[in-house]
Amino acid sequence: MGFFVDSKTKILFFHFYLSGERSAYNTKIKIKKENWDLKTQRPYTRRGEVGKQNRDITNTLNEYQRAFELLKSQYKEALTKKIVKQQFDKYFHNVKEPVLKKYYSEFYKEFLQEKTEMQSLTRHSVSKYVVLNRRIEEMEKSNNIKYSLTDFNNKFFVKFISYLRTDLDISDNTLSRYITAFKSFLNWCAKNDYDVNNDYKDVKIKERETSQIHLTDEDLVVLEEVKLSKFLDYYRDLFLIGVYSGQRFSDYHRFNKKYRQGDFLIIRAKKTSEFSYIPLTNKLLNLLDKYDWVFPKISGQKFNPHVQKICKIAGFDEIIQIDKFYGNKKVSKDVPKWKLIASHTARRTFITLSEQKNVPISMIMQTTGIKSLKTLRNYIKFDKDKLFEAISEAWD
Repeated sequence: MGFFVDSKTKILFFHFYLSGERSAYNTKIKIKKENWDLKTQRPYTRRGEVGKQNRDITNTLNEYQRAFELLKSQYKEALTKKIVKQQFDKYFHNVKEPVLKKYYSEFYKEFLQEKTEMQSLTRHSVSKYVVLNRRIEEMEKSNNIKYSLTDFNNKFFVKFISYLRTDLDISDNTLSRYITAFKSFLNWCAKNDYDVNNDYKDVKIKERETSQIHLTDEDLVVLEEVKLSKFLDYYRDLFLIGVYSGQRFSDYHRFNKKYRQGDFLIIRAKKTSEFSYIPLTNKLLNLLDKYDWVFPKISGQKFNPHVQKICKIAGFDEIIQIDKFYGNKKVSKDVPKWKLIASHTARRTFITLSEQKNVPISMIMQTTGIKSLKTLRNYIKFDKDKLFEAISEAWD
């Protein structure tokens, strides 16, 4: 934070940092080079009329610093250069308040713009918020209305949830994520002192346990030994790298020698920015060396169909019942196991099998970069055979 004089225009600019990025605000104050002290970043002390002008400038610059510190204290991490400019314009240059926003879409645009400027959203999160906005716009069009923030009352949420469930066939787990994102937006509105209807705070959608599966030790042996074409062999190996490392596909398909530190791979997750400390076990190291640690870029969408084809060849034909909930309505479907296996199954397999092999939870979390015990528990799936064996041993 400081003041600098533009060499051409002689105008003073206030430089400040937010999230490591430098921004500049034009104070519209002019000062001659001979009156500016580079060390103190204030005008020199002079006598006479020039001295009075310099003292006035110094007092104004001090006000800029105090105002900026006040904004930082008030907004904390939510402070953006846009907010700084708006508040400085209003306070120092008597700029009139902008026309007040009226409709939801105006607030939502500001919300996304601020989140984007702060770089606080991943690409996946931005996509989620864009889709949410599209759904609300569909509701506006269907009801021939433009929503204001106070329109989001209990009546609205009943219609919105019904629309997503009935018209778009969205199950409760996905619906819960929509509602959570919407509530985040409304919380942001409330934090910024925009008038909102507080009914949204009581809206909740219960998430149901899903039929996400993992591979067993026996499955892994079959997968490791099944004969495949050279083309599919690569996809099998890449999937197994995910199993042996416990990482997300967005991370395990970009492993590189630069992340190696002795017996570990240390990598920062793309999704959460958390570090994972991955032991280079023999199985993992052998596969990485097989490809000289170089893996062609491939999207998860293209990767998953190949993994499912491999698992079908491997004979993972066990029928799994998939349940989806739409309020009090349950829709069940029988699906062969291979159809449910995807890139993320590798991570779930690592976590589940590690827990079954009595690896301490803290070490599983350190390896996977998961910080929340609740999150980790969502990954751990029980093995029916091991469950039967344990209970039988205790009771038979």
